[in-house]
Amino acid sequence: MPPDLADDFEQAHRQSVGAAAAGMQDAALGAVRLMGTAVPVLAEAAVCSATPFLRAPLLGRISAALLLHAPGSDGQCPQCAVPAPCPTERTLRT
Repeated sequence: MPPDLADDFEQAHRQSVGAAAAGMQDAALGAVRLMGTAVPVLAEAAVCSATPFLRAPLLGRISAALLLHAPGSDGQCPQCAVPAPCPTERTLRT
């Protein structure tokens, strides 16, 4: 996975865990509000179970890049002007 995409995924994961932890501790939950050291662990578990939703934007970007680097009718990558599959396409498909 290209480094910038991996960084995007990690940032989304951190933000999601933070949001989940804050949500579990929200005073509006009243009696079911969670507090204490278990909250970060539960938030991490909640976010990991929601991984497909976190990955959707990332997979959308990869799909769009693959469309840009799809082999043309002449067997060349239209973006890189090299024989297909270009390095970008090979990287995104691994």
